[in-house]
Amino acid sequence: MQPEERDKETPQNNLERLKSHLKKDSLAEKLVSARIGAEGSDPRPALREVVMNRIEELRRGYELPDRKA
Repeated sequence: MQPEERDKETPQNNLERLKSHLKKDSLAEKLVSARIGAEGSDPRPALREVVMNRIEELRRGYELPDRKA
């Protein structure tokens, strides 16, 4: 592998390196992606959205279907 090819494949910062080790669509990967997407701005709104979406997924998974008598 040529050095320039390795540079293209190697993530440039710690968050990108971390993301490359995480399972796709996992909560951890979504949080890191949200943080990367925020770049220089405040990451809290993006992180909050990811967490709220996950809470909603969990809530839907535990809801019991209505029983009809």
